[in-house]
Amino acid sequence: MDQNRGLKALESLVLGQGLCTMCGACAHMCPYLVAFNGRIVKLHDCDLAQGRCYAYCPRTELDLPALQRERFGSVQVPLELGVVRAMLMARARDPQLRERAQTAGVVSALVALALEEKLVDAAILTQRGRDLLPSGRKVTSREEVLQCAGSSYVASPTLAALNRGPWTAGERVAVVGLPCQVLALAKIRADLRDRTRPAPELVMTIGLFCTWALSHAPFLAFLRGRLGSEPILGMDISPPPERILRVRTRQGTRDIPVDEIRGFIQPTCSLCADMTSELADVSVGTVEGEPGWNTLILRTQAGESLLERAKDKGILEVKEMDQEHAANLAQASMLKKRRALARLRETGALDNGHLVVEPGWVERLIQGNEGGEL
Repeated sequence: MDQNRGLKALESLVLGQGLCTMCGACAHMCPYLVAFNGRIVKLHDCDLAQGRCYAYCPRTELDLPALQRERFGSVQVPLELGVVRAMLMARARDPQLRERAQTAGVVSALVALALEEKLVDAAILTQRGRDLLPSGRKVTSREEVLQCAGSSYVASPTLAALNRGPWTAGERVAVVGLPCQVLALAKIRADLRDRTRPAPELVMTIGLFCTWALSHAPFLAFLRGRLGSEPILGMDISPPPERILRVRTRQGTRDIPVDEIRGFIQPTCSLCADMTSELADVSVGTVEGEPGWNTLILRTQAGESLLERAKDKGILEVKEMDQEHAANLAQASMLKKRRALARLRETGALDNGHLVVEPGWVERLIQGNEGGEL
């Protein structure tokens, strides 16, 4: 009898094992799975032997070289940061964008530009809701993009908004997501099975840098214990070596050492070897030691074309990434990969065919120094 690769398998191998990333790829695609209050909830049983919920999950079987070939063609994929056509530093020229953004407003500027220039009809973003509970949102205007600016550090089922739609045939969409969500999107792109309802054309993925995401319920309880009922206006994490979570409220800013919140990191994040969203068209993160600037990695022709349009329109200020910052980013990325390798070995994923990687991937990761901080 063939192995089940539907909801039953997803429930036993991912949801039931605490490995769900909360990416949202499985939610609101059918009547059986929904995102609710920081969790993926099964409403009904499903007996399908093959399901998109299982196929799109970033924690089910993964043939990484096959996805890389589908995404980038037959190019050699560097181990440290994936395919890199260009690595730059950038920030939005619009002070309103920079003021409302987490760091430099690059993501908001690019998405707003894509909408205003009719490169896409809509975008899927993450918005922070009441009690820090984030969710996905379909946006179609600059103002809606600004309403989603900033980070929450809490795992969000953003891709559920892609499944919910509603969509009409031929609509073009951009999606901004974390590495696990970008991986799920790559699986969706590669899936050739027939759709039973209209689906948008995924024309642009903007991936965010990420080392981990927090589980909503325990993190919120922790903050309420520290802050009481003060409304939380925003959060930011300072770069190493300080590593402080700064929580902004109406009463001022409260500083919390990152070490005090590590216990709320999703366990599944330790299995992730991708810090920089290597399967995206464009990847965006902070620049350590350069407040107010974003790292911008261009990975595809679509990403390069979007940046050229942003430069032509005067949307972004861009400068070259110096070798020191590039080397530091590569080192941090390799550290995350090595830590993930250790966990993947513990689970046996590399031995049972659950994860397929390029020959020599493990050996190349083992080389070099271990240790360091997340």
